[in-house]
Amino acid sequence: MDILKEICDKRQNQIDQFGFSFGHKIPEERKRVIVPFLSEPGTILEIKRASPSKGLIAPELDSSKTAKTYAKAGTRAISCLTEENYFHGNLEDLQNACKAAGKKVAVLRKDFLLEPEEIEVSYKCGADAVLLIARILDESKLCAMAEKAFAYGISVLLEIREDSDIEKAFQVLLLANKMNADDKIVLGINSRDLKTFTIDLLIPIKLKERIRKIYLQKGVSLPFPRIISESGVTTPKAAAFVGNLGFHAVLIGEAAARNPKQAKLLVKEFTRNAIRKNRLAYEYSFWKKLSSRLEEKGASRPLVKICGLKSKEDAIKAASLGADILGFIFAEKSPRTNNILDEKKLSGIRTELTSLAESRKITAVPLMVGVIVEPESELGNFAYELCYKGILDGIQFHGCAEKAEGSLGYPAIPLAEESDIEIIKQTISTGFPRILIDSKNINVDNAEGDSRYGGTGKAIPEELVEKAKKLSPLWLSGGITAENAGILAEKFQPELLDVCSGIESEPGKKDFSKLEKLFATFVEYKE
Repeated sequence: MDILKEICDKRQNQIDQFGFSFGHKIPEERKRVIVPFLSEPGTILEIKRASPSKGLIAPELDSSKTAKTYAKAGTRAISCLTEENYFHGNLEDLQNACKAAGKKVAVLRKDFLLEPEEIEVSYKCGADAVLLIARILDESKLCAMAEKAFAYGISVLLEIREDSDIEKAFQVLLLANKMNADDKIVLGINSRDLKTFTIDLLIPIKLKERIRKIYLQKGVSLPFPRIISESGVTTPKAAAFVGNLGFHAVLIGEAAARNPKQAKLLVKEFTRNAIRKNRLAYEYSFWKKLSSRLEEKGASRPLVKICGLKSKEDAIKAASLGADILGFIFAEKSPRTNNILDEKKLSGIRTELTSLAESRKITAVPLMVGVIVEPESELGNFAYELCYKGILDGIQFHGCAEKAEGSLGYPAIPLAEESDIEIIKQTISTGFPRILIDSKNINVDNAEGDSRYGGTGKAIPEELVEKAKKLSPLWLSGGITAENAGILAEKFQPELLDVCSGIESEPGKKDFSKLEKLFATFVEYKE
């Protein structure tokens, strides 16, 4: 079911019946001074009673009191939902929020606006910005609505989600530049798919990097737009995570509406990370590199990570066959571990991979990831240092999700029982766009029975894989071989397959014939 179409159809019927006021009294003229929209980095906190995906969120919410709470919390802007059927908002909420917000906090009218006349209504009600959703408007209508907003002196938050949206956005940016309104356009990238209301926290990063590439390709002189991340942030930790990814702002809905007392902490965590100076270049670069890799790969096959690498020969072979990520273990009990004397070897692998990519003998340099189980250990700290030096691209925090650092990489969660699903849910709430699930080392004579270690050769129970898949795009490990990789890919549609013991002749030694068979499952391999 296309929920977005359903919302728009019902809304159009209401417009036909009640007009653009939806039966509410609209001021004859605007009384509120226009407040600049997101002139500095910050949060947009949302006045939201319900949603199609969550049902009732805060049914008794008072728009005026909530706006005052958000303003006191230090938010740069307030989003007020005025859609009546699914979000239980209205234009009276907007007027009340505008009165309560004061002269320093901008107010956004968030709705599924369909016609230019709605811009005038928004302006008269006191909105400083309007949301325009590129997906539901053709280019001419979108530009007409944006032009009207710029003429009134209010801003546009233009929401994009698909490739076709980007070209529309580019036309609005050109229009803004022509009207000397560059400061009145902000791009919003929604992690929620408005057709299905599913969330993918990596979408804003992917589209942001795609927009940057398009700018370079077009060679335009337009100023690069402010870009914000929308939806999916439910905790202060997740707000901090998004702040570190370089977004100008973040729109937070349910988390603030359900618990207005949390608003101040949400604002603080995003803002202090978004404006932090002298951020080291390695921080959060893993997610940007991963996004680029996903863009290049498309949906033709899953990303493939070859893990447990110890030798240069194995790493180069995996890369030549098309591996997207190479995993190097730094864990004392693992038979596949690397140690603190291996820096020269790992640096040499990075250098040779770069050379092969430059000579086009491989399509791209795979991401190099260190796998650790004890972040505070000597080997854990060594893996960190390799990231700081640019030898590794990131860290896989295996079996230690509570210690995982978003600035460096992603968690891997051993999965064997229902309680582990709760750990995945909790970890996702802290902002991680991706989590690897692996089979749990239970009753297996491997790594002295330490459940944090993988490499068991055992598969995760299928019912648990299905549950994990509903929480986040699937990154799957555990019991994957050259023989079953294609079957697993077809059955579970994972975004990434992580293969380790299933392609070895012995722990830490890859079997080239098995490697070749693995990649032949997805792409034709040529010598």
